Amino acid sequence: MDRMKRTIILLSAILVLSYVCNAQTDTTKTTTDSLTIKGKTTDSLSVKVQTEDTKYATLYVYRPALFVGSFISYNLHIINSAIQDSIIGRVKNNSKFIVKIYQEGKAQIFGQTESKRVINIDVKFGKKYFLKSGIATGVFVGRPELDLIYPEQGELDFENVAGR
Repeated sequence: MDRMKRTIILLSAILVLSYVCNAQTDTTKTTTDSLTIKGKTTDSLSVKVQTEDTKYATLYVYRPALFVGSFISYNLHIINSAIQDSIIGRVKNNSKFIVKIYQEGKAQIFGQTESKRVINIDVKFGKKYFLKSGIATGVFVGRPELDLIYPEQGELDFENVAGR
């Protein structure tokens, strides 16, 4: 019986801790869907406001509402030839956001909690990419799940996520 009580207390403490950590980090919002990063160094990056004739690819990121891991959220990062490491959004339960990518070529998108999950994509201008995210069972916090979804299914899934 004591072992069961300790397990329940430990799980409760982990849930409270992850909720507090998410509440603290969610206070800063990063919006990059209307910006492009031109520079190649991480020290000084020049930012340009989007114009109508600018070419880009669109990344639709969504996380359906699920009870498992619902208190856990994580930042989504991108790395490509122009960007060394940039946060493009925060993935939370029942949330979605859109990112415009202004650099063609190979890119890595990753999320990290207690472990790191990386997706590689070959970005082409004018193309839509749908990234379904979630949380898989982990040792302490949970691991990010990232899956590229076919556009037909991705559009339906993205529209059915209520959050923003």
